[in-house]
This record gives sequence, structure tokens and C-alpha cells, in this order.
Amino acid sequence: MKIPVNIITGFLGVGKTTAIKHILANKPINERWAIIINEFGAVSIDHTAIDEQDGLIIKEVAGGCICCTANVPMQVTLTTILRNQKPDRILIEPTGMGHPASILDLLQSKYLKDILEIRATICLVDPRRWADANVRSHETFQDQINLADVLIANKSDLVGEELAEKFKLWAKSLFPPKLLIEAVSDGKINVDWLNIEPHKGREAEFPQAHSHEHHNHHTEDTLEIPEIGKPIKKLSKGLGMYSCGWIFSPEEVFSLPKLRQFFSSLQGVDRAKGVFRTGKDWVLINAVDQEFSVQYIAYRRDSRIELIANYDLDWLVFEVKLKECLL
Repeated sequence: MKIPVNIITGFLGVGKTTAIKHILANKPINERWAIIINEFGAVSIDHTAIDEQDGLIIKEVAGGCICCTANVPMQVTLTTILRNQKPDRILIEPTGMGHPASILDLLQSKYLKDILEIRATICLVDPRRWADANVRSHETFQDQINLADVLIANKSDLVGEELAEKFKLWAKSLFPPKLLIEAVSDGKINVDWLNIEPHKGREAEFPQAHSHEHHNHHTEDTLEIPEIGKPIKKLSKGLGMYSCGWIFSPEEVFSLPKLRQFFSSLQGVDRAKGVFRTGKDWVLINAVDQEFSVQYIAYRRDSRIELIANYDLDWLVFEVKLKECLL
């Protein structure tokens, strides 16, 4: 029997990881699932939000794009999972800048087509960002939508009725038509939507949109343990975007009020996310478009943060401000 696989796509900050958490909370108890998480930056954050549990395999590919055809780490990660864990389903979450076309090509390659069965590709969209002409004209953003079988307007509780209706009418005008168009809040996707049979005629309108220089991929094994007062710094660039991430010693403790101030005052940063030790508790902070959320998590390994911008920033300024948040 072939293993079903779904791609969960969506632009930066749309809530893909939150949606995957909701899906996992409602997956069949007796099934073993694998999650492949890809992040643009070299410091992986999203995996910290997903609680380890029985029947769940979490693999990270950080510091690159698994949607690039030349991306050997993606192929190795997928092959390792299939060989060693033999999951009942695989979910793939590309970076928000990721183009799904090459992933679909890989899943349908001669080495995998007899093992994997592609199910619905799901794309999450924040209608507020769709309303931004600069985002809407982005070729990768357009093809994330073009190649999706299921189109989900996420964060619908934050969208006004007028914009929600405008987005829905636009989504219904797409061709080939979407197999399902829904609006949800907090990524509350119905698990049954994963089993929708994909439409065979979807094509990328901008297949070359993702061509870019390749930067190094990293795994957690390649990152040394940071010393107190000396956070590890990792830089990445590509797709016209830049990122900088830091990993702090697990012994260092942050002030949550100061972190809130740091995230609320970010300038020039398109996307920010981090996990921090704040005493006995550890929190995950997600920020996009001047909005940020704080949630308590079970992760206890280290404190880490990643900032993404569309131009190279003076990252030292942010590092100094982060150190000022330490107790």
C-alpha cells in the first residue's frame, strides 16, 4: 500500500505550523506520521512548536529550500524516513518562500512514485496579506495558490467580512477550480481534507520563480552548544530575502516583558519567531506584520530566534537588543 503524502504550503507567517499542530492533535491514534519541516533560515524554530508524541516523526531541513531540485538534503531526509520509520502518512511543510512544483516533481519521480501517493496539496492564505498588491504579485505566492487543491483562508477571525467575501469570490474564480475553499481560524483544518484526491491538471505559472543561489543546509547536529554570553549566530540568504538566527545557552533566562517590547518594536523585519526560556517556563513567540503571539511550549533545549527581512539588515543591532532582554 502506498504512503499518502500532503504538502502544506503558504506564505511567510500564514500559520502553517499551527495548522499542522491542529492536524496532529486530530490524527488517527493508531497511525504513525512523519513531518518534514523546512525553514528558510539556518536556525530551525518551527519544530519546537510541535510536541513530541508517540507515533510522530519530526525531521527538520533548515537553512535552505527543500523545493529546489538540487536539494539533496530533502531527498536524503525523505528516503531515510521511508527506509527506517515506514510512516502511515507524511506531511511536508516547505518554507514560506518555497515553491511547491519541485517537491511535487520529486514525489512523482521514478524512485518514489511507487511508494508514495500524493494527496491534496493545501495552501493557507491570510486574506489581509493577499490584499497587499506586492504580496499578490509575488510569483511564488501565486504558484503556491495555483498548485493547491485546497485553499484555506486562515486567521479568518482577524479578517473583516468585506475582505473575506472579496477573497472568497476571487478564490472561486480560479481555474482549474479548487476542490475545496474554506475559511478557518487558528489553523483548524479538518483532517479529512488531507484525503481529497488531487487535481491532475494543475501547473505552475512561474516554474522558474524559485531559481536562486543555494546556501548551506544545516542540521541540528552541526550546531555546537552555545556558551553563556556567546550566542551562536547563523546567516542565510536567497530568493531576495535575508535572515539571521541566534541560539542562546539553555542556562540563560529572558525577561518576557522585555521580549514583548523587543518584538513589538521590530523595524524592517518581515518575519520573526523564537523560543525562549523565561524562568521555569519556555515560550514561543511568532511575529508578522507588527502582530505577535506568545504561547507556552514543552520545548526545553535552548533559546533561539530567527529574523527574516527583504534586505540585509545591521544584525548586530538586533543582537544587542536581544542581549538586553536577558535577566
